[in-house]
Amino acid sequence: MERNRVKRLLREAFAAHVESLPRGHDYVVVARPELAELLERDGLAGVQRALGELLEASGSAAPTSAETKAAEPS
Repeated sequence: MERNRVKRLLREAFAAHVESLPRGHDYVVVARPELAELLERDGLAGVQRALGELLEASGSAAPTSAETKAAEPS
């Protein structure tokens, strides 16, 4: 039951980022045991944030608008 919940929420989190990813690429996401802990602590929003950070660090996704605004000079 927990495994299915984690997979479902991970797919949902990935779907939130799919528009910012380049087309023609495949992505493999491996759910580690820590993901269940993150879900318990921060819910779907925490998983979306962590996945976004991972995709940005890999160079696959553009920074979020909040990070872009923070990087702009005042």
